[in-house]
Amino acid sequence: MDIGKYSKLTLLIAACCVSVNADHKADAPWSWHIVSAGLDESRISVHRRDQLFGIFNLSCDLTDLKEGPRIENNASLNLVQTDSHPEGLLLITCNVGAHSQQVAIIDLNSKSNEPVFTETGSYFADWELQDGELWIRYDQPCPEGVSVDCPDGFETIYVQYPEPLPDQ
Repeated sequence: MDIGKYSKLTLLIAACCVSVNADHKADAPWSWHIVSAGLDESRISVHRRDQLFGIFNLSCDLTDLKEGPRIENNASLNLVQTDSHPEGLLLITCNVGAHSQQVAIIDLNSKSNEPVFTETGSYFADWELQDGELWIRYDQPCPEGVSVDCPDGFETIYVQYPEPLPDQ
């Protein structure tokens, strides 16, 4: 007996059953539901109108979203439209471990059940829209460690998503 096949089938059935009870509206272009949330792994189901688009496994903690509004909102899900992705991107920010934060992007035009982008910062990871484009910001240890150029031992990295094509 292949337990892996049955566990995936059970997860899919559970997600569909949970989604029926969730506040999904058939006329809404996109909706999502947290299937499970834990310290090191969370699952969300994403729906396009009344159809299941996919179930996504994330290696971070979405507990704050599952438990409702809190003083420390350490997790968020946002539908973001950019010039390069007018259909939208689902941006997820969440905690990883005791101190780190992660940004994950689900491309709503992709057929993949994996996020198209994931980056974890040592202490923070966030995003913002600038002139219709998406920028991810996160921190990481300086390659040389603490130095005159890097007095606190960490540097802030800015990445545009999607990465712009080189000029030809």
